[in-house]
Amino acid sequence: MYSVLTCVLVEHDLRLVVLAALVCASASAAAFGFHARALRARATTNRLAWIGLTGLVAGSGVWATHFIAMLAYQPWLPIGYAPVETALSLAMAIVGMGLGFAFPALQPGRRVAMASGGLTGMAVGAMHFTGVAAMRAQARFEWDVGYVIAAIAIGVLAGAAAFTARTMLRGHVRWAMATVLLLLGIVGLHFTAMAAVRLVPDPTMALPSELAGRAVLATAAAVMAAMILTAGGSLIAMERLGRRTTLGGLRDALDVVPSALSFYDARSRLVSWNYAYARMMSDAGVDVLEGMTRQVIVDAVIRAGWRHLDDRGDPERRCEAADGGSPPMHLVTTDGRTLRHESFSTADGGGVTVLTDVTEQLETTRVLAEARDAAEAANRAKSQFLANMSHEIRTPLNGVLGVADVLAGTKLSVRQRELVGVIQDSGSLLNALLTDLLDLARVEAGAAVLRPEPVSLANVAASVRSLYAARAEQKGLVLDLEVAPDAGGRVACDGLRLRQVLGNLVNNAVKFTDTGRVTLALSRAGDKVRFEVRDTGPGFDAAMKAVLFGRFQQADDSSTRRHGGAGLGLAICREYVALMGGVLDARSEPGAGAVFVFDLELPPLVDEPGVVAGSDGLPHPDPGQDRGLAVQSDTAAAEPEPGRVRILVVDDNAVNRQVLGLMLDAVGIEHAAAADGHAGLEAAMTGAFDAVLMDIQMPVMDGFESTRRIRAWERSSGRERMPILIVSANGLQEHVDAGIAAGADAHLNKPVSVPQLVGALEAHVMAVREAA
Repeated sequence: MYSVLTCVLVEHDLRLVVLAALVCASASAAAFGFHARALRARATTNRLAWIGLTGLVAGSGVWATHFIAMLAYQPWLPIGYAPVETALSLAMAIVGMGLGFAFPALQPGRRVAMASGGLTGMAVGAMHFTGVAAMRAQARFEWDVGYVIAAIAIGVLAGAAAFTARTMLRGHVRWAMATVLLLLGIVGLHFTAMAAVRLVPDPTMALPSELAGRAVLATAAAVMAAMILTAGGSLIAMERLGRRTTLGGLRDALDVVPSALSFYDARSRLVSWNYAYARMMSDAGVDVLEGMTRQVIVDAVIRAGWRHLDDRGDPERRCEAADGGSPPMHLVTTDGRTLRHESFSTADGGGVTVLTDVTEQLETTRVLAEARDAAEAANRAKSQFLANMSHEIRTPLNGVLGVADVLAGTKLSVRQRELVGVIQDSGSLLNALLTDLLDLARVEAGAAVLRPEPVSLANVAASVRSLYAARAEQKGLVLDLEVAPDAGGRVACDGLRLRQVLGNLVNNAVKFTDTGRVTLALSRAGDKVRFEVRDTGPGFDAAMKAVLFGRFQQADDSSTRRHGGAGLGLAICREYVALMGGVLDARSEPGAGAVFVFDLELPPLVDEPGVVAGSDGLPHPDPGQDRGLAVQSDTAAAEPEPGRVRILVVDDNAVNRQVLGLMLDAVGIEHAAAADGHAGLEAAMTGAFDAVLMDIQMPVMDGFESTRRIRAWERSSGRERMPILIVSANGLQEHVDAGIAAGADAHLNKPVSVPQLVGALEAHVMAVREAA
């Protein structure tokens, strides 16, 4: 280190040393600037051109630095320079530096950059020692190998560090750091190498006449320095011109943006803005000038009457808090417009503010919210209306169908039985239509909820088949049931909804098929069960399929259509299948029948002892396990022994009380009646009844409250639990859930038939007696 300092301070002209360092810094900065443009160039030709220019500037700069430093070298001996070796050193510098800068531009990467930096250091070393070899003097050259190695190591390491910094750092820092490191490497290599050589005078050595003198060398170095300065100046000019062009284009683009944009530097001073911002500030009485601070603008708009939308907190503090990175907020101008204020921080510590007029957007949102609320209110009103209408229609319908059932069980003539059949069929159709309307209302309101329970798929399918077998037989159709051995087991699903879907599909198939057969098929593939309903009916085309699943859509909506219906069944089926996680689809061609199919994820369940699935697919106690009871079907109910069972009927409607009494009389069951929930409570507390048939909507006390109080009386008095069955025209799921929550054992929807009523009573009353 001492030898190097002595070499610099004693053997060199420090003025020329400083000049050499400045030329080297300029060359390094210009080289990295051209290299940056090479990296940004997309076309290969342009990139190679910038790489060539980079090599020329860097190589010439290194060569000029070397020979200016050589001019500063004062060994007190006559010195000349061989032209060939001197030119060779220039060529080596240009080629070596060009290759060093080329590889990172053509193959980006940290390792490539590090190796390329090392290559530039080796090129500087080769140029230096070739240039020293071009020196001629009346002296012998003696070399210190240690300093030679150190000089080359300095050049290689500094070059690698410079190129690595350019790759790893970001922003202007990387270019500045790369320039400084390359400068230190070149200068350090030169003066360490100069300390490695010692000139020993030898008067016997003669200088050739063709040597280039110091004046020639100075001229060449000056030309190279001028070229480097020109290149650097040109680069700066190009950068400024490009920036001015870019900013001009950007300003033109920002002026057409409807949002108001303003840009601040790291000291919160306004540096740029667009036309919308200037107009917005002008409306607030603020003359926008470059260099204004954010605080000055905030104070001006506050004086103009701008405020925060919610009027909470100090407005000035809120506006000051709107610096870069703060959450968006809304401001209200003096003319009532609402502005959305957003601010963002930039990498250099500055900020960008965006003001967007959202008055119309907020008004649209408010109108949409009001429309949504109105629609929801209308939907609730519709649902309430449908529920009320359901109650009002089902109540008299219960009387009609109940009396028809009772009449059907008496002695009738053929004509009378035919008329009763018409009443029963018409009432059943009306009840089915009412059920579809209520289901549609639940689906539209999003109130349809699945209640998975263990069910037997084989029993569900069998119950659907038995329900429509008679109708198919009347039309001369074969109603087949195909259940694969592995598809009929117990699964967890909403059996009622599944039965409703399959029932609708089979009902449609029977309705529209005149000859042939209808098939309900179940198959399993892993955890998925496929349900198919196939028929040999007339089929339909693609256009018909497109509207088939629409609400209130029918395959034949002409005035001469053969089949009735409201067109709700398939729409409800598709909604329920989707709710269960499947997709209902159909395949058909005109004249070739139709297939309705859907898949559900239904993993099989392990059977539990003592629990079987009934004909409806739902779980019931096993009638054959330690009971000795016969299984009761849906279509026939065994008559309880007279006098053994007494039923309390609680209903405010006299017709309903009369109809339920007639049904019970038809099977020989004793009964009494109460006209409201309070009277029913008092009658039940006598302990004279085996079960209660409870309505919901009643004066004085509703059925839910009456049920709760009966259960409370049973608990307080230690009485056995008496079956309470809700029999109501309120058939929505929320009514069923409310009844169960109050303590009811079951829910029967009006209109109820004699088999349904007696079957439910038998199941619950006998279960209580068996348990006792």
